[in-house]
Amino acid sequence: MSIVKGTLFVILVVVLAVVVFNGVFVAASVYFGPFYEGDGEQSRNFGIWLLGNAVVIVVAAVGGVVSYLRRLRRGRV
Repeated sequence: MSIVKGTLFVILVVVLAVVVFNGVFVAASVYFGPFYEGDGEQSRNFGIWLLGNAVVIVVAAVGGVVSYLRRLRRGRV
């Protein structure tokens, strides 16, 4: 049962991190206007956004696993 709880906890952490990252990205693009003027810049910015999402997912997953294992050791789960 703790594996199911741990998996759900990590998924929740990843989803929250991705939502926050994309919310900040959208808010910045609304505030500053479009980040591109041509097709080349649009493609580059899409790559930055995609890579940013990948990094956020990996970091959030590792952080979620570490956090859950700490909670499991302390008996808080």
